[in-house]
Order: sequence, then C-alpha cells, then structure tokens
Amino acid sequence: MSTQPPFEEPGATPKALRVLESLTEHSRVSDLATATGLPKSTVHRLLKVLVEMGFVGTDGAGNYRVGSRAVRLANRVIDRFDLTTQAEPALSRLRNETGCTVHFALRTGGELFYTHKKEPDKPYRMSSRVGMSLPWHSSSIGKAVMAAMPAEELDALLDTLPLEARTPYTLTTREALTAQLEHTRHTGYAVDDGENEDGIRCVGAAVRDHTATVMGGVSISTLSLEHSMHDLVLLAPTVTRAATIVSSSLGYPG
Repeated sequence: MSTQPPFEEPGATPKALRVLESLTEHSRVSDLATATGLPKSTVHRLLKVLVEMGFVGTDGAGNYRVGSRAVRLANRVIDRFDLTTQAEPALSRLRNETGCTVHFALRTGGELFYTHKKEPDKPYRMSSRVGMSLPWHSSSIGKAVMAAMPAEELDALLDTLPLEARTPYTLTTREALTAQLEHTRHTGYAVDDGENEDGIRCVGAAVRDHTATVMGGVSISTLSLEHSMHDLVLLAPTVTRAATIVSSSLGYPG
C-alpha cells in the first residue's frame, strides 16, 4: 500500500476525477469501485480527501454525494453555459405572468440545487438562494423530478431519502409520497402546500434535456396568505408551459 498522500500518487488526479464523475450515479464505495475500475481502498482514500476539500459530501453512513464545493464550481460554469440564455426568458415570463417567485433547479447526482431565482416586485423576499440545495420529498421541484424518473431510478433514490418532517405538513412515509408522485404523473405538476416551509406554497414541473433525461425543474412560490392552493392549481398550466419551453430550448423534442 502506498504511503504517499492520495493526490501525490502517480495518476491520482485522473482517478479522483473518475470517482467524482461516478458520484452522479453511485453513492457507495463498492459501486464506485466497480464503476471506476479502481480498488476499494483507493476509492476510499480519494473520497476521504475529496470530502475534506468539500468536493464530496457524506452522510456518515457510507453514502457519498457530490459536495457543495463541486456544485459551486459547476454553478459558475452553468452561469456561462447556454442554459442561462435558454432558460432566462421563460423564467422571467413565468414570474411576470404569475407574480410569484420563480425557481429553476438542476439535478446533480442525488441532489437538487437552485441555479436561478426570479423575484417579483413584492415587499418580501423568499429565503431561498442560488446554490442552495433543496429536499426531494418536500419541494415541488423535487417531487416533479421524482415523478418523471424511470421507476428503477426512483426506487433507488427513495431508498436513500430520510423523509424527515420539515413542517407539520411534510409527507414522511414512502406510501404517502409515492401516492402523490402518481398523482403528479397524471397532472404534469407537483405541489408543495407548506410541506417544505410553513406558510409557503409552490407548484413545480420537471424539465428534460435533449436526451429526454430529467435534468431539473421549474417552480413558482408564494405566501399561503396570498394564494390558496386552488389559486396555484389554476396557475399550474402556466408553470408546465414554462417547463415545456425550457425543455424545448434544451433540445427535448417533446
């Protein structure tokens, strides 16, 4: 076994990048070792350093994910990527048409991160911010993306989700969540009725890229005092239309 620090070993950087790239599909050391063709001991050493650097995150129970530092770096690239110019008009239009705060989130491995936020001219501001991660089970975008996933992929994700209660209204059982996801598949949009943050309501829809892969979603958010759930359901077609426009701009044939 080498006694050199992991990144000082010959070829360590390419190996680390292979591990980091594989984290978009795998979370366990054994699976990462299989995907990269590297020994488990090497993968474990590289992950340890990547965690220390912030490029990889862990739940402490043997599951790893792309870390916040890598996401911030990716967001800088995204800001210069065509996605910005492709999504911006539709997001701005959605804000103007609904008078709600608009969010766009991208999926990175097993996590979702806000990459765009459009605020209406209101006396208040939502606490969300670009670069912030959002939970799958209690956010409208998270549920919209999950509902659009292939069944096998969804099951694998649900196996890793802690389904913690963020408010008294959060769905905390797999049965309740999967039932709502089934409803979302029929309607084309997902709702968050105070489930992620008490007093906030949201409607979200999934966005696909040119390969038909679900790569994120768009949502509108508002205060429960301003809009009833019925109000937001009436705005849902506007949200799904915006998601369709963004998907089309990314090459999704629909």
